[in-house]
This record gives sequence, structure tokens and C-alpha cells, in this order.
Amino acid sequence: MLTRPAVLLSMTLPALLLLAGPAPPPASPPPAPKSLILISLDTTRADHLHCYGYPLRTSPALDRLASEGIVFEKAFTQAVNTGPSHASLLTGLAPIAHGSRINGVPLNPEFVTLPILLAKSGYRTAAFVSGYTLLASQTGFNRGFEIYDDKFAGQDRRASETVDRAVAWLKTLPKDSSYFLFVHLFDPHGKYDPPEGFAEKFRVGKYEPISDPELIPDYQRLETPGGGFSKDPLDYVSRYDGEIAYADSQIARLLAEAGDKPTVVFTADHGETLVDRDYYFSHGSRMNEEALRVPLILRVPDRGLRGKRVTGMAQLVDVLPTVLTLLGQPLPPRLAGRNLLPYARLGAIPPGGVVLSEGHAAPMTVGGHHLVFPPRGLIFSARGDRFKLIGYPTTSGRIFELFDLEKDPGERTGVLGEEAARASPVYSALDLYLATGRAPEPPELDDETKKKLRSLGYVN
Repeated sequence: MLTRPAVLLSMTLPALLLLAGPAPPPASPPPAPKSLILISLDTTRADHLHCYGYPLRTSPALDRLASEGIVFEKAFTQAVNTGPSHASLLTGLAPIAHGSRINGVPLNPEFVTLPILLAKSGYRTAAFVSGYTLLASQTGFNRGFEIYDDKFAGQDRRASETVDRAVAWLKTLPKDSSYFLFVHLFDPHGKYDPPEGFAEKFRVGKYEPISDPELIPDYQRLETPGGGFSKDPLDYVSRYDGEIAYADSQIARLLAEAGDKPTVVFTADHGETLVDRDYYFSHGSRMNEEALRVPLILRVPDRGLRGKRVTGMAQLVDVLPTVLTLLGQPLPPRLAGRNLLPYARLGAIPPGGVVLSEGHAAPMTVGGHHLVFPPRGLIFSARGDRFKLIGYPTTSGRIFELFDLEKDPGERTGVLGEEAARASPVYSALDLYLATGRAPEPPELDDETKKKLRSLGYVN
């Protein structure tokens, strides 16, 4: 039985610079931005946005945001389910720490969230969400928000309606007021059903038919005119891309209303498996790259950071300490994430870190073995710069699968077994996480990195 931790290690860097001898006073830093907009686009793979290298132009508004800000090229989620992932985004804590590990389990009121912190500092706060899994009754995320708009019929609402409400709220604010606006759009989540005209332009390429259509989830199946349902992946992928493009068009409206003064963070809760493996058009029960890797774009007032692309691994838990630092707010203790600003200026996050992620366990076949899990079981992933280890706590004992992402980026040839797992450089991080709930220490900076950060005023 896993125990919840008392503390997590802080991963922030002090922003201090010691000066030897008399020197002129440093130039005043740019004033801290007064407002923050956080946009979460549900179920969005980074590699289906044009600014992340996707050949089709699915994301013109986000491409423009990326050109104006910082793109973290490899960002990863802490959970492949919407509620737990957003809980980590809003608390800066790992799921094993905040305890909201399955959709429908609300965040315990003992945990302080980003809206609570900003509301205490005098910010106006509002959230406009679009999917059932982010209803206040499902998450408890409404605490700290003056407005938590989750009033819609059915499972979700389109981006246009959510953005209409967010824009209307922005128009009510007094000029120069400080605010925090959280907007969650659900559209790329299945069933893929974009408005007319958004999917057709993405019918590009050709795929082999799905050999076993029973593997397509019931809710995703597209009926064909002659009866039955489509086995052509292009029918699904083009619609998925169309959903992203439609949501992007609504994000453009939101950003146009907000102007260029607020800090803007764009990300996603998790990705989606399309035809990457035999887990078609779904998420939640696989810890592969297409599910864990998410976009992370940060636009800040500092023009020196325009168009920056940052290598190395970032995480959703890094968002809270980063934006609080940007807004000139104090950081709460025991965060699992760290401030990314020093690395944004450097252009790279140093190697040696490990990203810990979770998903709910459903029966699956791994390496020819059919795995069965206890009720509400969880699977875990520890991803390093090269190696990834997935742990499956089955009813017959824990099973490990190890991938060498350098040699096998598509994760096709995992090695099963305790011996290979223990010999990997990421095993100790996963073992620590499962045993104590503690994230591993951040990687030690090498001398050259310290020198560069010191020159920027971020390290003693």
C-alpha cells in the first residue's frame, strides 16, 4: 500500500547574484506582469501542433504565441487523466502528494492552489471550463476563483461558448486591474467532431486500415454511410487535427481580447494515442510518449525571451513556481516543480532529471503478457533523458518495462523484468516515488551551467 508523503522536495533555484567590489547598481528588472492567463487544451499532443514540428498547420494562433514567447520543446504531464493532471498544474505537487489520482476524486481543501494564492494577493480570479471532468463537483478547483463557470449541459461544451464567457468577463474588468484567468477547452478530446470545414483540410496522408476495429473505443467509432464504422485512421486523425484547429481559432479570439500585456501560459493535461499502438484514439491507461508529452508555451513581457526554444525536460508541476516568480509572488514550500525562468534564459534544462507520471490501470497486454490490476490500480512512469521505466502493479506482483528512447523512440521493444529495471538509471527515482512519495532531487548543475546562470543573476 502506498503511503502519502509529508513533504516533497523543493526544486527552485535562488535568484541571487553576489557582486565583488564596488559596482554601479544593476539595471532595474522589467516590472512584474500584473495578470496571468492559463489556457489548457484537453488531450492535445505536442507533436500535432505546427509550432512543435507538425507538418500540417493546425495551430496558427499558437504558432504566433510561440513566436512571441518561450517554447519548452519537451514538456511532460504528471498524469494522463484530466483531474489529476490539472491538480498537479494548479498545486505544483505530484499526484502522490496531493492525492487526487483518479478522475472524480476532488482535491483535498488542505492544498493551496494557484487561484487561492493569487486571490490572497488581490487578483481578480475566474475560470471557464469545458469538460465534465473539471466540474467543481468533480475536482474542488473552484476554491480561490470568484467565478468558476462550469454550467453546461451534457459532458462538455464547444470552445466558442467557453471563450465567449471568458471574453465577456474580461470586458467587465476595470482598466489595469490584476487578474488570473483560467480557460480550459475540451474539443480535442473524443469523440472527434469538429465544426464543419475544420477536418477536411487535414485529410492528408494514408494509413493502413485498423486490423481489429473492436479496439476502437465505442465512443470514438465513426459510422459509415453503408452501415458499420470506419476502419480508416485518416477519418479519425483528420478530425482530431480539426478539433485542435477549431480550438486554436477560439484561442485567437481570447488572446486578441486580452492583448499583449498579460503573461500567458498554454499547455495540455495529457496527449492522446492515435495509431501509435493498438490502443487507438484514447488515453488514460498508457504511459507512452504520445500520452505524456504535452505542449508548454510561456509568453512573458521580457522581449529578450521572445522566440526562445528550450531543450531538456520540463513538467507541468514547474508551471506554478514559474508563474509565481514572474508575478513577483512568494513560493509555497515543498513544491515538486521548479522555476523554469533561469533555464529559459539559458535555452536548456540540464540533463539528469526524471519525470514521474501516473495513469489508471486497465487490463492490457504487455510483451505478450496479459496484465490484470487491482481495483483503482495505478501504473507509473519514470522518464529520464534517455531511459523510461514503466511500472505495472498487477494482482500477481509488480512488472517493469524498460525503454531506451534513444534507440527506440517509438517504444516498440521494451525489456520486461526486474533485473533490467534495477540496472536502469531511472529505477531509483521510481522506487523513491513509490516508497515515500518524494520526487528525486533536481540534477546537480555542472560548472559551465552554474557559470551561465550566475552571469544572469540566478545563482549565488
